[in-house]
Amino acid sequence: NGTTRQRPPKSSAAAPKGSTTTPGFVSYLIYAVVNIIISVPGLYGYSSIIFNHPVFADYMNVLPKLVIFSSCIHQLGFTLFSSLPFAIGTVQDAGLIFLSAMSNIIAEEILNSGGTPEEVLSTTLVLLPMGTACLGLVLMLMGRFRLADAVAYLPMPVVGGYLAFIGYFCLMAGTALCISESMMDLKDWAYLLDPHHLLLAIPGLLTGLLLTYISRNAKSDAALPLAMVFIPALFYVIIFATGAGIEGARKGGWVGEEMPAVPVKDLFHLIDFSLVHWRLVSKILATWIGMVFVVSFASCLDVAAISMDMGEALDVNRELATVGIGNLMSGCLIGFTGSYIFSQTIFTYRTGCRSKWVGIFIMIMFVAVVATRINFLSVLPLFFLGGEF
Repeated sequence: NGTTRQRPPKSSAAAPKGSTTTPGFVSYLIYAVVNIIISVPGLYGYSSIIFNHPVFADYMNVLPKLVIFSSCIHQLGFTLFSSLPFAIGTVQDAGLIFLSAMSNIIAEEILNSGGTPEEVLSTTLVLLPMGTACLGLVLMLMGRFRLADAVAYLPMPVVGGYLAFIGYFCLMAGTALCISESMMDLKDWAYLLDPHHLLLAIPGLLTGLLLTYISRNAKSDAALPLAMVFIPALFYVIIFATGAGIEGARKGGWVGEEMPAVPVKDLFHLIDFSLVHWRLVSKILATWIGMVFVVSFASCLDVAAISMDMGEALDVNRELATVGIGNLMSGCLIGFTGSYIFSQTIFTYRTGCRSKWVGIFIMIMFVAVVATRINFLSVLPLFFLGGEF
């Protein structure tokens, strides 16, 4: 994963523990911008994982905005309820496989029974957020009754296997985004036997390796966001210097197809409740149960990682309940599962910006991204978005 499992950059601006120096308002804004630069491309990638069935292709001008809005709601939950004023939380990787599996089950069941894409969309945008809200309630109850320790009884081979599969799944999803093809099975790697697909995929793989190396070894907190600005900027310089331009890059498959802009007011008019197949709740129930176990475990790991970096004990049950509140809020507003982004939370902590203002600025910027009529899949290089994984 490009954002949630990286080692945070070593900040040269971090205030030492016990320091009375407080960063100014401008610093809060700057580091909020840095967090947005890191988050937004990854969230576009996450949307391509959740909605990776071909039936959703015509809606990819709007679905990423729902994921970003959902991240705004998660951040609101952390800003209001976390014991850490610098906490960063968005839609994250722990639930992606399960959300993707559920959306594919829904799509296949409806299409195989002669249903329409509109029925698939409405059902998916009701049942996935409903599952997210129910997950939130479970996590809140676990925190309330101090059951976080019970998560430790999950067998480590199971947890290790799941984490390994997350890595494989994100690699496959990132590659699929690079080549603009749906990849869901092992046999789909055969797409890379096509020379053009391979050409589109290689820059994404190299981008992923570069960003991983920078995130693990950079001594400056500016290195990763600067790299994430430099890579697409270099791409634009090359395509315009060669005369290809954005349309030439689009024809070559380097950027996504142009799609009509979607006004914000239309985001919440995507669902027709008369088209929802409620019977499919039973089909996705087992997947949802697996998601509860994995998201709760991953959230506890995130809190433990933050606690270790801070050198201070945190109340894991309280923070798990906070994650639950964020998921409940998100699910009630057509959102998806999320949790702490521990790498960005630690990064913000190390900068000394230990204020809720960072989270407030991040929410404002998320709303601005949702409100803009720009579809970033149509302007950003796909290999960059795929490499974010």
